[in-house]
Amino acid sequence: METAETPLPRTLGPPAERSAARREFRQAVKYGIVGVANVVLDLSLYALLVSIGIWYPLAKTLSLVAATANGYTLNRIWTFRAGEHRNIVLAKYVAVYAVCLCMNIALLVLLIEVAGLGQIRAQMLVFPFIALCSFLAQRLWTFGYALRRES
Repeated sequence: METAETPLPRTLGPPAERSAARREFRQAVKYGIVGVANVVLDLSLYALLVSIGIWYPLAKTLSLVAATANGYTLNRIWTFRAGEHRNIVLAKYVAVYAVCLCMNIALLVLLIEVAGLGQIRAQMLVFPFIALCSFLAQRLWTFGYALRRES
């Protein structure tokens, strides 16, 4: 039985911690929504380009450029509320996607050329890993200044 001297455990933490947790959850959900839109755009364009005979690394590059432009705008304005366009933010965003593109193509080569998977199936398997890497880099590095401003 609890006595007046025994404090109840605080499972939710102080209001500031709960607010930060809600903000992070909302950002993750919004990033997921933008991500789904980008996956649809990226995979659709990739599949179209591959189906008309474009070499898969070039098809992946072109589809990612389109998805990157879309994602940068939506994530800057809506997900992270990073304010006006800033060249340094765009440069960081593109740098993250350039690294992700290199990882993506390397994994595609491995899955297609070594494991023998189809080009579209291989890309579908690679997406979750690349999406996680991208989210972490964009949140912590590209848009980190906006997150620090909110605190």
